[in-house]
Amino acid sequence: MITRRDFLNGVLLGAGMTLLDLPAPLRALAQTEGWYGYGGTGDYTRSHGNTEEIVREFHKVRDGKYRNSDSDIIDTEETYDMIIVGGGISGLSAAYEFKKGKRYDQKCLVLENHPMTGGHAKRNEFDVNGYKIIGPQASNAFVAINQKGVPGFEMFDELKVPKSFAYQNLEPGLKKLSLDRTSYGFMLWYDVSQSVGFFLEDSKGSGWVRDPWGDGMKHLPYSEKVKKDFTDWRKSMKRPYHLADFKRWFDTMTYKDYLEKELGLSSEIAEFADPIIASGLGLGCDSLSAYAAYQIGMPGFQSYSSRERKRRLEDSDWHSFPGGNDGFSRYLLKALIPEAIDGSNEFGDILNRPIKLDTLDNPDNAVRIRLEASVVDVRHNADPASSDHVTVVYTKGGKKYRAKAGGVVVTAAGWMAKHMVKDLPFEHTSAFNQLNHSPVMVVNVALTNWRFLYKLGLTGCRWFNGFGFSCNFRQPMIVGDYRAPMHPDKPVVLTFYVPYFTPGLPAKEQGDIGRKTMLSTSFAEYERQIKAHMTKVFGEAGFKADRDIAGIVLNRWLNAYMNPQPGYYFTHNGKKAPREVIRQGYGRIAFGHSEIDGHQNWSGAFSEGARAAKDVMARI
Repeated sequence: MITRRDFLNGVLLGAGMTLLDLPAPLRALAQTEGWYGYGGTGDYTRSHGNTEEIVREFHKVRDGKYRNSDSDIIDTEETYDMIIVGGGISGLSAAYEFKKGKRYDQKCLVLENHPMTGGHAKRNEFDVNGYKIIGPQASNAFVAINQKGVPGFEMFDELKVPKSFAYQNLEPGLKKLSLDRTSYGFMLWYDVSQSVGFFLEDSKGSGWVRDPWGDGMKHLPYSEKVKKDFTDWRKSMKRPYHLADFKRWFDTMTYKDYLEKELGLSSEIAEFADPIIASGLGLGCDSLSAYAAYQIGMPGFQSYSSRERKRRLEDSDWHSFPGGNDGFSRYLLKALIPEAIDGSNEFGDILNRPIKLDTLDNPDNAVRIRLEASVVDVRHNADPASSDHVTVVYTKGGKKYRAKAGGVVVTAAGWMAKHMVKDLPFEHTSAFNQLNHSPVMVVNVALTNWRFLYKLGLTGCRWFNGFGFSCNFRQPMIVGDYRAPMHPDKPVVLTFYVPYFTPGLPAKEQGDIGRKTMLSTSFAEYERQIKAHMTKVFGEAGFKADRDIAGIVLNRWLNAYMNPQPGYYFTHNGKKAPREVIRQGYGRIAFGHSEIDGHQNWSGAFSEGARAAKDVMARI
């Protein structure tokens, strides 16, 4: 087992020194204890969250430090039919669409700024006391619906991803506990459970309340009026708007306004929902479109759910691969470059075998993937309407390179795309400028045991003061010969989703505050906060940080979420919605990030990436 001490003796101390070279305000990262932190073991050791190099490069691009005419750019003399900016699920999906539809010897290059493909769909691995245990870096959870016409679901059949799965159960002789298969459901959607608890604090003391909703909220510190409002929020069939364009109507207001002004609910409801919706969309109820809340299944819209939507949700099982949605990115990688993962196309081989990095950028590949290549300049060689190619400048290993392509798919998020693409039309620039982004941090804590949780009878936990707002451990999926243990005296990964939001402030300001906090907090300080918080909430049940924690990985995503505010989704008063403009593309460039869908998930990533690739292929 690699411990944090081993890591500090090697990479981490050196990383702290590199931060001293950063210009203000990034100098805030220069903590003596380091910033990036321990990365676990396996394929993703060097690629967890945004790296320091990525942060540095983005700020240079934002500040206009790179130009296509710089004299020190090395011309690779490479020409591709398509270049894809970004190697997350959207980018890999675009590459897959290219490979399916390519003609003859057409070639594609994927430029990915991280040390590993997958974007947010990556894993953290730990080796603890002889066991391998795995947690998601961010993107997590899916529904295997066998239904045509649902965006992205055709990939199950095309890639031959399984639709049914086996899960590890608790070892015999243990008391019964409910286990969420994801890191989301226990927050709200499947929270009526004896194994879900709230940690409450007041002037008389503190302690855990199990199954707060199932016991009628009798132990929750709310008035009877507010308790009734919670019930109405979760179950009421009230329908304040009766026309068929209710989705467009939702997009005219925030979720908070919908709850309080349209449903007449107390402010405590939105306050309770804030961190939940922020974990999925980046900010709280006061900032996000009510349609965004409807789209991800937040309560309050029961009367607007069609019979088909209800049936689909009720008949669907949520799943999570051991590393979250990294299963999808690995399936795409295997389809693009079969040699990248040894073995067959079977589930176990694709998810369990190591990725062979030396195969990714092979000149013989129809699709090449170049890692640690940060794109800094994209532009047509002439007027976009008459241009015959697009030039792309990227940095790698401290040097600048130029390549060109017949067309470019940009699957980088809007916060980067608007600075990177240099000849954006005014309408696109305006649309991108309407987007705001906020950070989230996913923390995976490898435990030597979870006896303290077993004593409490909990697998999913929420609190209202302290580090983040919740944590849980999942029921682990069985994948080939990977079988994580399920016993309180054996290791497990405890996952925290930590959103950054400041209710009452404009969305942009909230994002800026969150990024500043994340950038200026060292690994050691976060580690201290995590240990202190876990001691506070779990100490009386026997938790001891030095004994029970085997390792901590921080996955810092500085611009994780585009925050879909009112007006993002639909045309209002003749004004096009931002996503409608961005989807249009222009010249030989198209955009395909999952944020365009408005709900950043694997399904939207598949569909938006494929759409953008088809768009460009029709132009080249």
